[in-house]
Amino acid sequence: MIMQRSTFTASPIALQGHDRFADRMRRISDGLLDEGALLTANLRISGGRAPWFALRVWTGREKTVEKSLDAMGVRTLVPMRKGPDLRRRHRVVPGQMMPVIHGYVLVQMVAQAEYLAGLLGVEHVIDVLGGCDRPMRLSDKEVSRFSGLARKGNFDWERPVHLVVRTGDPVWITAGPFCDRKATVVTPSKKGRGDVVVSIDFMGGEVPVTVPLALLKKL
Repeated sequence: MIMQRSTFTASPIALQGHDRFADRMRRISDGLLDEGALLTANLRISGGRAPWFALRVWTGREKTVEKSLDAMGVRTLVPMRKGPDLRRRHRVVPGQMMPVIHGYVLVQMVAQAEYLAGLLGVEHVIDVLGGCDRPMRLSDKEVSRFSGLARKGNFDWERPVHLVVRTGDPVWITAGPFCDRKATVVTPSKKGRGDVVVSIDFMGGEVPVTVPLALLKKL
């Protein structure tokens, strides 16, 4: 007669060690980023130029992601601009610095999927624009131009812009990670300053992005 056990004792393989799964994945991610950052640095030293990519991150965490990646040796950039002035009791409080485009961090990295995938393990990072296998690239020249315009104050909230856009208007994005792409205005602006929301046709889908009015050109 064969006796059958009604119970058994076991433990999940992932829990047998002292490390948590998230900790092991973070170490893998950090290792990939270290390797990718080293290859990128060696490429610059030898006179080459690694492409730039855009990371989509949690809004409000752009500088946090930038600092985290900088600490790992990854070259990053968050172009900043002056935000809206606040008017209180007949006083004008100068606006605080804010990203030119909320929710995005620019990263320079060797264009290999495994290194870009390592970026996804960084806290507050959502994804790589375009995906790790076929990411949207930005040239070093365009990133430098975009950053230079931001430093000059071209995208500051209070800077007057001779442009009026209405909902549904087609526009052209003139700089940044979405440079030279057509978009459609979602929120109108008749103030001649500040931000507007546009919808960008990207990889078969619509991507809503908040951008400075000064970044747009009407078609």
